[in-house]
Parts: sequence; structure tokens; C-alpha cells
Amino acid sequence: MTEPLPTPDGNSALFSGDDPILNAEDDLLNRSRLATAIADEVQAMNAKRGAVVAITGKWGTGKTSLLNLIANILREQEAVQVVEFNPWFFSGTDHLIRFFFDEMARQLSSERSRKRRLKDATASIAEKFNKYSASLSPLKFIPGAGSILEAAQKTSEGVSQALSTSIHEQRIEISDALSQLDGRIIVLIDDIDRLTRQEIRDLFRLVRLNGSFPNVVYLLSFDRKVVESALGEEGLDGAAYLEKIVKTSVEVPPAADEALASVLRTGMLEVLADITTLGPSEDRLPDVFWQVVRPLFGTVRDVKRFLSSLTLTVRSAADEVSLTDLIALESIRVMRPVAHDLIAQNVSALTTVHGWQADRRSQGALAADAERISAIQSELPDDVGRALIRYIFPAAQLHTENLWHGNDSLQAWRRDGRVAHPTILKYYLHRELPSGTASSSQIDSIIYAAGDERDFESALAAIPDCLLEDVLDRFLAHVDGVDSSRIPEVAIGLLKLFPRFSEESAGMFDFGRDYTVLRPVRKLMQRVAPDNADLVARTICEATQSPYARLRFLSLVGKQTESEDRIISPESEEVLRAELRESLESAPADTLSSERELLRTVVQAIDCDAESGEPAIEAATTPAVTARLLETGLSTSRSNTLGSVVVNSEDRLAWDALLSVFGGEAQLSVAVEQLKEHIVGQEVSPRLQRAIAAFELYETGWRPRDL
Repeated sequence: MTEPLPTPDGNSALFSGDDPILNAEDDLLNRSRLATAIADEVQAMNAKRGAVVAITGKWGTGKTSLLNLIANILREQEAVQVVEFNPWFFSGTDHLIRFFFDEMARQLSSERSRKRRLKDATASIAEKFNKYSASLSPLKFIPGAGSILEAAQKTSEGVSQALSTSIHEQRIEISDALSQLDGRIIVLIDDIDRLTRQEIRDLFRLVRLNGSFPNVVYLLSFDRKVVESALGEEGLDGAAYLEKIVKTSVEVPPAADEALASVLRTGMLEVLADITTLGPSEDRLPDVFWQVVRPLFGTVRDVKRFLSSLTLTVRSAADEVSLTDLIALESIRVMRPVAHDLIAQNVSALTTVHGWQADRRSQGALAADAERISAIQSELPDDVGRALIRYIFPAAQLHTENLWHGNDSLQAWRRDGRVAHPTILKYYLHRELPSGTASSSQIDSIIYAAGDERDFESALAAIPDCLLEDVLDRFLAHVDGVDSSRIPEVAIGLLKLFPRFSEESAGMFDFGRDYTVLRPVRKLMQRVAPDNADLVARTICEATQSPYARLRFLSLVGKQTESEDRIISPESEEVLRAELRESLESAPADTLSSERELLRTVVQAIDCDAESGEPAIEAATTPAVTARLLETGLSTSRSNTLGSVVVNSEDRLAWDALLSVFGGEAQLSVAVEQLKEHIVGQEVSPRLQRAIAAFELYETGWRPRDL
């Protein structure tokens, strides 16, 4: 069953912390009818020898709220005087008894609480309770003060009165007065199950000793199991003891599924009222609500605890994490903390996607991950555990349903901010983005600006270089959303980014950062209608000044491998490559001196001949271009010995490529000598220094061993 969440109705009772409700307007579980029935019964029951009624239920089921609703109804009755007794203000049996009768006397004599019909009678009874309390103790302990107040005159009068009549006689007088009462006194005692074991025993001893006063009805609220355990001792059955005291009891009914679901949905919508970051994955929310979130809650108290934490979580993480996932994981954190801890400990098992070959080689690791997933599910209700994997951690379906997901799915999860992607899950757990990771707001700025060429380039310019690779990787998942009429402008803007990437390798397994630009450009071109592809490609080439960028673009849209078809026609590719070759052959030195991957560009764009005796491009022998050709011909070979973590590095030159561009070794040597003379006294980049040193080594006849 799935259904959309309703519009919030502003019910503030959900956000009153753990406080019980005070009136029927805040009754979220429709308990008012039950409260009325109990209030009617309390008034109608035979109380000639007193009565004890219990409202029982587990913590959080709403006992206090129900008791408040009953009390409100009773207070409206002219023949009922309600007395509230808080057992938390006493310590010890003697103190309890004295405090109880003092409180009875105080509330019965209060002008604010006395009913007109009971005014004179309760005033008289209050005096008798005062006298009775004075007989029990001439020195009264003030609850919470920790000191003794000796009210000299008042106490001495009470003592003298008390001593003139025995305690037994006073109880008879109180009973006679109460039996003549045209109405009844209702004594409310709540939170009994929160007292200590001894305090619970003391309280029920008090009720048992004084529960026979006529027209006095005790209305008690507690968790039956807690109280029975406290009353039980060796040779005494706590349940049997309780039955002797409590003649009538009402179990607070569990919240109806529909009512509690309504409470939960209403509260969530109030929490999320100001949140506008609803991403494309939020269509999962109804399924996640009914199958993951709702089954975890049994009481309104549970719901309130969840909502109080959800507010902070959403405000601190909704910019990066899917709202649906936040709701699901927070409900588990609050209601099933052990399961949440296991999720935090098993990020890899929950989020790793596997290829067929890799999985055949790692059956042991897969089996271990399956055990971890099973451990998480065991801490949740069965249906919740299955739904958690299906809707929140789909990569783990490999272990539960033999359902495989690939890198395309991983990319989509990253795009949608789902915790199914490890980066998103780690952010949820730690509230910190890994180094080199852009924020979702930075990704959004690129996406929103893609509709305008200037805005798009400005948005890209605002991204720090250190985050550019991550931004483009994640932009790839949004390419399908770019308006088709804007494809040329977006592709041009992307191709301008090559100079912002360092040419230095980041390590042994760095296969080039340029692909973060090339992948979205190719995906954009794949969306162009075939009959329009040639025109779009020409538009992009003409607007792209960098020869390297044009070359890489033509490689993307031209002839491809057997698994990837060309995008533009062979005729168009041939014309565009000829134009690139012509422009490169005659390009001025100041254009080429900073060109990315210049050596590679020249070799791939022009038919170079190492035996020609002439350079392939006019500007090759100018010092600035010679320097650039050397720098872009330099690479570093890295290796390590089996079993060692030490990495050995060795500089190498694309020697044959350099010879072909300069038309032979003699021409290359002349150009390098001119370069050396030119840079005397100048500050030279470390990369050029290494390239010249490598050239001098190659010039002696040295070659790498593996060549």
C-alpha cells in the first residue's frame, strides 16, 4: 500500500517534547471517547468503602495523556473534587504518609479548587486531614528542601489537638465525614512506575491502608509489569498483591495503525515544511515511509523522539543527502540504534557494486559481506530489513536477491544524493565531505547555468581547480537534462577547461584527468540528432581555439572502436581534421607555447616524418615552442618491487615522436641548444629542467631497459 503524504495541519502537540497532552484538542490518538467512559465509570462505581482504579500500559503508550483527559472531564462535574498527588516529592514511608494527608488537606481547602456543592463538606474534611497529619508528625519535612521547618505556633496547636484524640478515632471521624459527602474525591497518582522499587512499595502500602475511606477513589497510572516486579518478593506474588489493592483496571490500548501513521506523517510534514531540496529520488518516499519507517513506531512518544532529531538532521544534511534516505536512516537511528551502528560499520558491504569477473575472484569477501548485511537485517523487523536493502541500499541486493547493479547505477545514486553511494553515506554519518569533493550546491550551480553560455562558463570558473574533476564527474549524470538547443554552448564551455587540469600525473594509477571533460562532451553529442551532428560538430570546432581540445573532440565524434559508433560523418571528420592540421602547421609560437599536450597533438594531427629534415610545424624551432614540445614529451615511469611499498620513478621522453616533429635528431639537437641559450639567466620550471636533462641522456644513446 502506498499513498502520498497529506498536507500538514499545524498540529503543535507533536512538538511539545515528551510532555503529555493537557486537553482534548491535542488528542492525536482519539482517546477522548475512552476518557469519557472511564470518567463516567469513576463517578458511577460503588465507593462506599473507597475504590482503586488503575490505568495501565507500557511507557510511552499515553497513560498520562489519558489521565489528563479523564481529569479534565471530572473537574467539570460539580459533585467531584479532584486531588492530584505527586509521589515524587517524598522519601520514606513516614514522609509519604504525612505528605499525602497534608496535600489532601491543602487541595481540599483551596478556594480555587473547591466546588460549590462540596465547599463546606470538603473544608471540614480538610481540617480533619490537617489534624490527622499533625498527629502523625509534629515536625513536617518540606519536600525538596532537605531541612526541618518548625512552625512553632501552628504546630503546637496541631499537636495539642492531635494528642487529645487517638489516631484511630481520627480515622473514624474522617470516614464518617466522607461517608456523608454528597459526591466524591478523586485522587490522581501518576508515574508510579518511575519510582524506585521501595518507593513503589511504600506508595501501594499507603493506598492499601487508606483506600477504604468512603467516597474516595484512587485513580492510579503505571506500567503493570514494573509495579508487579517491585511488589514481588520471596514468598509474595506481586501480581496477587496488586490484585488485592486494585479492583478495576483499564489497559491503555495500543495506538491504531492508521492513527499513529497519521501522527507520524503530520509531524514529518511539519518538520519538512521549509525544506525545498526534494530531489528526483523522492518518489521512493511513500514506499520507504510505509515499509521502512512506519513499522518501527509503536507510540506517540516514539514519534516525538524521532521528530525532534529529524529536524536537526534535515537542516544539517538535506543539502547533500536525499530526504527519503535521511528519514529512513534517522528512524532507524532513533528506534533501532544497534542496526544503525552496524550500518555505520559496514559502508562497503552496503554500497559496493561488483563486476562479474571480480566477484568470481572474491567469493570469500562476498560471503563475509552477506553475513554483515544479514546482521543488520536481524536487528530490524523482517519486512523492514528487506525493504531497507531494496529502497535504501540496492547494491546490497546482490547478497539478498542476487540482483546486480553496475557503475551506471552508482553514478545515478551519486547524482540523486542517495546513501546507496559510499560518499553520500559517509557524509550522512560524519557530516563532512571527503577532500576533493564538491558540495551539492556547487553541482547545482553548474546544472542550473547550463541553459546560458556565459552563465555556464561563469559557474565553471567559480569552481576551484581542486574540485573541478569531482564536479565534472558528477555533472555527467545530469547531461541528459541539458536542453538540446544548448548542447553546443555546453560542449564548448567544457572543452575550454583542459588548461585548468595539471599535466603532472597524480600517481601510478592516474589515467588522465581529461576524461572528466571528454565523457560529458561525448554524451552531449550522442543526444544530437544524426542529421544535425555534422553542423553541431563544426560549430564546436570553430569556437574552440585550442588545437588539443579540437583534436580530442574529433576523436570523440569521429571514427570509434567496434563497440562505439561514430557520431559525425567520415566526410565531415576528414574536413575538420584537415582544417585542424592546416591551422596547427602555421600556428604562431605564442599560440602553441602554452598548448596542452602539444607533442601529442602535433603527432596525431599531422603526418610527421623523422627523415624529412624539416619540422612538422613552422614554430617548432622557436625556443618557447621547443620548450613546450619537450615538456609535453616528458613522462614518468613508476614501478615497485613485489612485496615492497617503495615506488621507483624514472623520467622518459617520447623520443621518436620528438624526432618526427623536428624532422630528425640533428634538427632536434639544434633546437634544444638554441633553447638552452635562450633560457640562460632565466627562471625555468622544474618540468622543463627535467625534460632537458632527459634529452641530454637520450642524446648519449641511453634508452630505458624495457624499450
